Amino acid sequence: MRRPTRPSGRDADPRRTIPLGSYRWQRLRAAVLARDPLCRDCKQPATDVDHDDGDPSNNDPANLVPRCHSCHSRKTMSRRHGFDESGWPRDPSSHWNRKIAGN
Repeated sequence: MRRPTRPSGRDADPRRTIPLGSYRWQRLRAAVLARDPLCRDCKQPATDVDHDDGDPSNNDPANLVPRCHSCHSRKTMSRRHGFDESGWPRDPSSHWNRKIAGN
């Protein structure tokens, strides 16, 4: 008897309204990349479509941003682990921020 598989990774977010492997997402992704084929950050060819505000339920075209895989991964990981876009911790009590401030 096989146990049902549970969604993992990107598909596990309950806020996601369009499954990533679905025809609807593939069509939406293709439209975004056709509209703007270059990465918003580094201007290399875009391969991914990112929910810029981090909310996978917000599929507004203005929120769907083309990014190369590297920039998309960097942005996602920085948000997930509490860093700003420049790579510094958002938490002012982080030991990295205390070192810089001289505390």
